[in-house]
Amino acid sequence: MTAAHAYADALASLHDAGAVRVPPWQALVTALASIRPDGIGATIDWLVAHRAELEAAYAGGRDGKLALPVLPPAMHFQPEIGYLDRPRDDHALRERYLFADLVGRRSFSQVAIYAIAGLELSAGDAAFLDGFGIANLLVDPRAWPMAVTRRVAARGGGHAAAVTAGTAMMSTSVLAGAAAADCARFLRRVDAAGREGQPPAAVVADVLARRQRVMGFGRPLVGPDERVPVIERLLADAGRAKLPFVTLLREVDAAFAAGKGLRSTAAAWAAAILSDFGLSPDAVQAVSNFWVSVCVSAQALYSGERAVAEEA
Repeated sequence: MTAAHAYADALASLHDAGAVRVPPWQALVTALASIRPDGIGATIDWLVAHRAELEAAYAGGRDGKLALPVLPPAMHFQPEIGYLDRPRDDHALRERYLFADLVGRRSFSQVAIYAIAGLELSAGDAAFLDGFGIANLLVDPRAWPMAVTRRVAARGGGHAAAVTAGTAMMSTSVLAGAAAADCARFLRRVDAAGREGQPPAAVVADVLARRQRVMGFGRPLVGPDERVPVIERLLADAGRAKLPFVTLLREVDAAFAAGKGLRSTAAAWAAAILSDFGLSPDAVQAVSNFWVSVCVSAQALYSGERAVAEEA
């Protein structure tokens, strides 16, 4: 993306945020998502340098006549992921219609994963992924996204602001879906090496020798991942314990354990399980974050209901 495109997108997002009365500070988040400066100072400098244009864009949306958002022609995708089909009074979603095809015929999780990744799950596969998702509903306030969410919500910041803060913490490469996606890419690398005759242990040994880090192995501060035995049981009960990426993960896990004492985490198992469903690494990240987002929302509401008094 060119700097010009990024700037135009930032102003358009600010305009739209103003139109629906998004609080100004959160409106700036929508703009910065397109710009993504390299540092805190660079972010502040960019905001100061473009203050007048940013304020004008926000005010234009806030004070103008309400209208639907406008996207550039290049962002009009074919086929579209979804849209209101007014003649049918129904909403298209990928290749289905919500009311005609999905309501009353599929579970929410089936439709959610279909919406996110285009994957149509059987009832049995959806039940299996439901179990995996439940095993990952961790709202411990000592987890980084949960702690940030609590700081905002418990001080009366409001649900949306707290969720914004917690979701921002999921953008790091070492947490949540991004970690699972990194592991999914690594598993594909190991799989490709295996097709050329290089065993998983050799790939892992090379990674360790180069002091490279692969997400999904090792859990500093907290210790061994208590979810793994539960996940193994879910796999066995669903008859999925010997699928290709799950089998490959066990070999990789053993190699990391032998080489450096690192054991797999739930992120690695998400990478393998969702890859065996045919999902790309990016889709692995999206589905994994779908589960984490439930935790952020739960923490935001719970902490907001228990707002703390100001300290002396």
